Amino acid sequence: MPLSEIRAPIRPVPRYYPDRPLPPYRFVPGLHPHPTHDPAGHSYAGGARRVRHAAWDPAAWRALSGWLAGVDRFNAFYFWEAHESWEELWAVKPRESVPARLLQGLIQIAAALLKIHLESPLGAAALSHDGLDKLSQSAAATPFLLGLDLRETTSTFHHYFRPLAERTLPPLDASVPLLRLTEACHA
Repeated sequence: MPLSEIRAPIRPVPRYYPDRPLPPYRFVPGLHPHPTHDPAGHSYAGGARRVRHAAWDPAAWRALSGWLAGVDRFNAFYFWEAHESWEELWAVKPRESVPARLLQGLIQIAAALLKIHLESPLGAAALSHDGLDKLSQSAAATPFLLGLDLRETTSTFHHYFRPLAERTLPPLDASVPLLRLTEACHA
């Protein structure tokens, strides 16, 4: 089957960082120019090296542009772009910290959703399993982090990915859970 665009469902989606516009296309490997490596890519910086993200405090998540932009991108089905936003934040945290584990889990979930689009049930199953494991570990350590209710988020993604246990791809439609941030989540 030929590769196609990722189409987001029409549904109300909160924007947490509307100052950063969404990219002009959702990257799909093999269909689009690589966003950062190809001069035609939507985020190409002319070969400039990335600047390492500064240390950050999870309690200041409301002002954490990379986190908020990543959530916006994820909710709008820009899965590769969400992963890139979060990876910069993940890279500066100790690997076994709860914020790093949560971010890595969400990065793996975004990658699993991209694998679903690419019709790769084994890749989607492995990535979703690893991502859900990290979300579960994070939820066990703290119920709320970065504005997310981790128990609810973990539960909704477990339910969404359930068909992968039978090697069936879940649909990429309005059933893909949104990441909903709330002021009730203090850290």
